[in-house]
Amino acid sequence: MNIHQINIDYDPSEDRVLMRMNTQAKELVEVWLTRKIALQLLPALEQLNVELLSHQVGMNTPAHDAQTKQLLADLAQQKTLENANFSTPFENDLESSLTGTRPLLVTQLQASLVEKKGLRVELTEKIPSSQRQLDLMLDIELLQGVQHLLSRAISSADWKPAPLIINTDDTNFAADMLLNSHPQFGYLN
Repeated sequence: MNIHQINIDYDPSEDRVLMRMNTQAKELVEVWLTRKIALQLLPALEQLNVELLSHQVGMNTPAHDAQTKQLLADLAQQKTLENANFSTPFENDLESSLTGTRPLLVTQLQASLVEKKGLRVELTEKIPSSQRQLDLMLDIELLQGVQHLLSRAISSADWKPAPLIINTDDTNFAADMLLNSHPQFGYLN
């Protein structure tokens, strides 16, 4: 799927973030991000942006510390955002929708770096009535654009991130902070 346009906005009536994408083939993709998913996705995107840029420009040597990598990633993102077009209205009248009549509600998220290409993101909806999955490939410019737009949407929603609590005794802790949450359903009698 070749992404042509991305729009990410907070919807107060749903209290969710709606991410909409147009493809080069004039197809619409719509994805709901809950507060929990959005607040966990943003820092992961920020970290993956730094890692992806580090891999692309060969900064994986001991001479390049985390602070230097972060500074170079910030400069690269600033340059990308200066060249990005945020003024063209999002095209709503498209021929078909890849996600059907309703947006995909993300309940699980997996992301992995694809060396020299970008970030592969698997968005999964697992709810009792539906199981759907959408795979996206984001190059560095798209990754930085999504990061920027998601940050704006979270700010518009006035969502505050929960403090990150890391159990350093847990040997299974993944430093990449990628989300793989399973919905917990309960009933009130």
